[in-house]
Amino acid sequence: MNSDWAVVINIAFIFVVTFIAKIIKEKLGIFRTIIVPTALLAGFIGLFIGPEVTGLINFDTALYEKIVFHSMALGFIALTLAEKKTEHKSDTVKSGLFIVATYCFQGVVGMLTVWGLIYTFKPDLFAGLGLMLPLAYGQGPGFASSIGSSWDEVLPYGFVNQYGLTLATAGFLVAGLFGVFMLNYFVRKYKIPVARLNQIKGLQTKELSISSVQEINFFDMLTVQFVWIAIIYLATFIVMQGAGILLSLFGTIGETIASLVKGFNFLFGILLAMFFKKIILFFSRRGHRAEPLLDSYLLNNISSLFFNIMITASIMAISIQTIREYWELLLVVAIVGAFTTYFFTIWLGRRMFLNNTTHYILAMFGMLTGTASTGLALLRGIDPDLKTDVAKNLVLGSAVAAPLGFPLMAILGMPIIGFTTGNPVYSYITFIAIFLYMSLLIGIGIIKTRREKPGSTKE
Repeated sequence: MNSDWAVVINIAFIFVVTFIAKIIKEKLGIFRTIIVPTALLAGFIGLFIGPEVTGLINFDTALYEKIVFHSMALGFIALTLAEKKTEHKSDTVKSGLFIVATYCFQGVVGMLTVWGLIYTFKPDLFAGLGLMLPLAYGQGPGFASSIGSSWDEVLPYGFVNQYGLTLATAGFLVAGLFGVFMLNYFVRKYKIPVARLNQIKGLQTKELSISSVQEINFFDMLTVQFVWIAIIYLATFIVMQGAGILLSLFGTIGETIASLVKGFNFLFGILLAMFFKKIILFFSRRGHRAEPLLDSYLLNNISSLFFNIMITASIMAISIQTIREYWELLLVVAIVGAFTTYFFTIWLGRRMFLNNTTHYILAMFGMLTGTASTGLALLRGIDPDLKTDVAKNLVLGSAVAAPLGFPLMAILGMPIIGFTTGNPVYSYITFIAIFLYMSLLIGIGIIKTRREKPGSTKE
């Protein structure tokens, strides 16, 4: 392949398989009755026709790993810049508590599972690999790849990034297949009236009203949004480089933490995007027309674009050959993670949500094994028009979960420090800290629920 065209053609493949996936979903009836996100189907099509399976098309899987890494950060920057209504309803707060409590639960289960493998037939494993379960299932391929790529620089295995990507793909399958089973089971058990997707006829449309600054037309506004995102991501790179240089001055532990900082590009991007919004608000309050230059509609669509690219590229980046090195670990963690998350979401959902309990359980399971899109897809199975507050609280709950998740991000590097220093105590401290934090979040959520009465929140 001509090197001048290599990058462009490899990126174009992502959109080609996305188009094929869209056609398949439109024309094949089976895909109108089961929940399969277009980006997920596109990734599997790309994996099948790519060099790892049939070899019909030769593309650069290493490039796709980089695309996953960067597209997640760009998507979160766009999402952070988009305007959000600040609502503080009880179920919104409890949704955030539920999300982070499940992250903690998956971390506890993941570490226990890997310890079980270490003490049985895989003594060379690292207990911290269990933390990839919440990163892959709970937070998706972007997080798993970001952290996995930084861990690969420290750990001797060489497959952590691929392990994270593959485990995230397994999570998508769990959300789609297991989630559909849950959906149909709840519909039959609770006799919920639903609209079958394969019974919807004709083209479904909706009207949109879009406003723009008078001097700037709609398409120029799109350019403006990409300019802000690019500036913030450039600032992210500069800040990360500075943080890495500063940390490397503190000896071996500092160098280890500096190598892990590279995996938190999304976090630095989010913080800088929040700071940028503060600057925009500062100028707006002083009479400058700055705030209208952030278009929420466009930014939400841009974030959706980056996230879809991330999902498709993450599956196309999977190396079938590399899976042989960790298939036992992948299989055990994926299965244990699926079943424990299933029972945990049902158990905690019944104790945290008095209204629309089944809706919350379905949506949370879909999101906490796949992404928010799979959670919403399952929710639409019993709430097709999203008339309940569940979808809104799912999104707003994710915003609440962001600051609650910072302590987890802070301790992710502790097991790696223990590995580099030869001190396993760091892994034990991490496990205990996550367990205690999970217990605290669950306790707060249940106490808040007990103070409510069924129907006390407006749905």
